[in-house]
Amino acid sequence: MMRKGQAAMEYLMTYGWAILIVLAIMGILVYLVRPQQVESCNVALPFQCEQNKYTINSSQILKLSLVNLGSIAYNITNAKCGTSTSTLNIVITPGSNATLAIDCTGSTNIIPSSQVQAGKDVFKDTITITYYPVGSPDFQKTQQIEIVVKYS
Repeated sequence: MMRKGQAAMEYLMTYGWAILIVLAIMGILVYLVRPQQVESCNVALPFQCEQNKYTINSSQILKLSLVNLGSIAYNITNAKCGTSTSTLNIVITPGSNATLAIDCTGSTNIIPSSQVQAGKDVFKDTITITYYPVGSPDFQKTQQIEIVVKYS
């Protein structure tokens, strides 16, 4: 009876250590090989970012396409990225889209143009747009856009 208990204990110890080693190796691999940061663009209603329609170049000009999901037209008057403000005056009718070109040279998150590695370096910031319903310029609103995009 003692032999069976010893055999069971040896079996559990052998496989227990093997499982621990496999888990440790998996943990090290996950730590070393992190997934790359995914590009994203998040904005609240009435706007939505068009999927894969946002880029930034080495001149720090961010281009993003917004869709108007609201039931009325909006005039986007300006966009602020860091300390830089871009005057836009773009009207987006319901269901349509518009491309915004935003100057982000005033952002603290930029990489100097001489050091940008296209496709590798990532720009992450919060853009603030100012807009109002067409015909009602007294009712200005602001909206924040959280963006993560690779330099192109």
